[in-house]
Amino acid sequence: MVNESPGEASSPFSDEALRRIAKEKVILAFFVKVHILAYICVNAFLVLLDYFITSPGSIDWAIIVASSWLVGLGIHVGGYLIYARGVIGGNKKGLLFHFIAEAFSVQAVIVINLLTSPWILWLVWPLGAMAGAVIVHLILFNWFLKGKASQGKKSWMDRKIDEELKKAGRQK
Repeated sequence: MVNESPGEASSPFSDEALRRIAKEKVILAFFVKVHILAYICVNAFLVLLDYFITSPGSIDWAIIVASSWLVGLGIHVGGYLIYARGVIGGNKKGLLFHFIAEAFSVQAVIVINLLTSPWILWLVWPLGAMAGAVIVHLILFNWFLKGKASQGKKSWMDRKIDEELKKAGRQK
């Protein structure tokens, strides 16, 4: 517990701040569960509709809808997990969101290709572009933003920030 005098500003780790963080985590977890339940219920209905009404005996379009929706659901769950695990730093969050989006998009591309034109595997082109984007993101993250703290060297980003502060007369 943090001891504070009555006139002192609240610490970022005060009981009140920790309670707000816990409340936000509970709310985010609740809405992830609501979205998962909605995904299951709506897509079960669409599969039944597709199988019995619009395409008797087969499932055509409902799988594409479920696969596409799964991309958004995966990003939603990923966002919650990143927050719940306490990942900080916009660059690291961006890298993780990129991986999550790519992973869930890959399954959608595969499903759509195999259901719409399995005789032509056009999926290699978008999957290749996705892999290239992830590689570029990893290179940029590791080279420019991460730094070499273990070697006592600053990252490119930290060096550029220092240069700007020096120009502004804020650093020696």
